[in-house]
Amino acid sequence: MQQRRATASIFFATLMALTLLGCTGAEQKKREQAAAAQRQLRALVSRCRGQQPAVQRHLQELQRSSSELANLKQQAYSPLRRPAAPDPELMARFTREDQELELERYEQALAAWRSSDRAERRDWQEEQEAKRQRSTARQQQSEKALLALGVGSSEAARNAWRNCEPQQLAAVSLR
Repeated sequence: MQQRRATASIFFATLMALTLLGCTGAEQKKREQAAAAQRQLRALVSRCRGQQPAVQRHLQELQRSSSELANLKQQAYSPLRRPAAPDPELMARFTREDQELELERYEQALAAWRSSDRAERRDWQEEQEAKRQRSTARQQQSEKALLALGVGSSEAARNAWRNCEPQQLAAVSLR
């Protein structure tokens, strides 16, 4: 019985020691992980601060091109001024031949206006499309450059890299 009690005590003591060693090992591992995360965050903040000129430049270009695209969507074509129709009161004073002649001149002016307006509209649309393509290309170029610098594509990531705020950087980068 006493030997059994001694064996149980030794077993219990061994179990407690192993449990304590396990907790200490787990706590040690947690501390090491926390220290590694802190080192990683410090390195990230340092990298962010070192890349600020390039990050700011690309973020500004991205904002500028996005604004240009939004403005282009808001623009509408303004047609050329349409020729004025003949005044009915004035036409009433004309002879029938002069009225026909005046109407013919108006129809010719209207046809010329339509042709000019179509050409003007086409030129405006082509210019708008060229501007849209240039802005889109600059936007894509800025996005690629930011990704190459390690800046994520979300607004939260861009804000974190804009400010180099450790908590924000940790939230978007150290997952």
